[in-house]
Amino acid sequence: MSGVGKSWELYEQACRVIPMGTQTHSKAPREALRDVEPCFLVRGKGCRVWDMDGNEYIDFRNGLGPVSLGYGFDAVDEAVKAQIDNGYVFSYAHPLEAQVASRLVDIIPCAEKVRFLKSGGEAMSATHRLARGFTGRDIIVSCGYHGWMNTVTGKGTPKAIGSAYRQLPWGDMTPYEDLFRELGDDIAAVSVSCDYRDMDKGHEFLPALRTLTQKHGALLIFDEIVTGFRLARAGAQEFFDVTPDLSVFAKGMSNGVPLSCYCGRADVMDVVKDVVISSTFGGDTLGLAACNAVLDVYENEPVVDTLWARGHQLHTGFNAICAELEMPAWFWGMPPLGMLAFSHEEAAKNAELFLRFNGEVLKRGVIIYSVCYPNYSHSEADIDMALEAMREALGVVKDGLSDHGRTQKK
Repeated sequence: MSGVGKSWELYEQACRVIPMGTQTHSKAPREALRDVEPCFLVRGKGCRVWDMDGNEYIDFRNGLGPVSLGYGFDAVDEAVKAQIDNGYVFSYAHPLEAQVASRLVDIIPCAEKVRFLKSGGEAMSATHRLARGFTGRDIIVSCGYHGWMNTVTGKGTPKAIGSAYRQLPWGDMTPYEDLFRELGDDIAAVSVSCDYRDMDKGHEFLPALRTLTQKHGALLIFDEIVTGFRLARAGAQEFFDVTPDLSVFAKGMSNGVPLSCYCGRADVMDVVKDVVISSTFGGDTLGLAACNAVLDVYENEPVVDTLWARGHQLHTGFNAICAELEMPAWFWGMPPLGMLAFSHEEAAKNAELFLRFNGEVLKRGVIIYSVCYPNYSHSEADIDMALEAMREALGVVKDGLSDHGRTQKK
């Protein structure tokens, strides 16, 4: 590793004109990792990225999840480049809107009609508005994170807006049943994002939510921003065999080119005319061209199977190393989008351990995140190389522990 000095120099300049120096909170570099963490990446190919200092990394962040096929994936890049020659946005709709929507209707169980936007959070806001417009009710019951626009507590959010939302946990039906008994006639929808760590609870939890919402005339909305084109092609609704009324896809559907869609029952989607969800860039042709190419790849190649296989290789390899070294760390959840966490018996140490581990793997050319996303371009050899770097990094972290603690059983 050649150091990250140029990267941090530009970051300090960026902070003078950009709050936090970045547009995305999760991409902000950490001061504690100043000597090893890159602030800027300038190129990517396959499963690898390069920073502005010339360092090369095997990447498991993958743009925070959107890069499902790989950086610089030829079929997608060629489709976007071809569309550039014909234009990006027009004064009327483009044929790609109808073509891609039709293909998504064929793929996604809940999709009878589809509409496009640019980001997942924006599309989730659209489903919440549709649910209120369709039911005539105000309250959205939210499970999980649906993007910054749908975070309704904390600074900057009027209390009146927060009162129209209820945040409930993943996997436990009791608070939902209690809330519906109390406010069932006022609940427009339950909006749910699968929990990374305990996603397997979806087998019981999601069917129970489906039954409860139908009983009370509320809608069920699935946030498939991450699970779509990763857990399965059609996401959690395909994997868990539960059909919601509305759902949102983004990230992997276009391999990182900005695009999202909200889709669902025709009678609910048609309410869009009255609630007015309209965006100049909703029909941007570059995202749609990318999505069209992505759909071709998923139809003709074993993308989802490969994401599962590489994720399983990563999880089992890492967990075996941790067991061997008696390190309190583990991969939790499903292999295509597993959560890496430390579980020291002194919980206060976990954040420090995770930070130190991040620093050590960066020194060895690996980028990780709290959720690690394999992409279709990761090979078995790439995973093996990353695991060896992780073994070395864990060894260094272990040497720095006065008390190694005990790994909590899954």
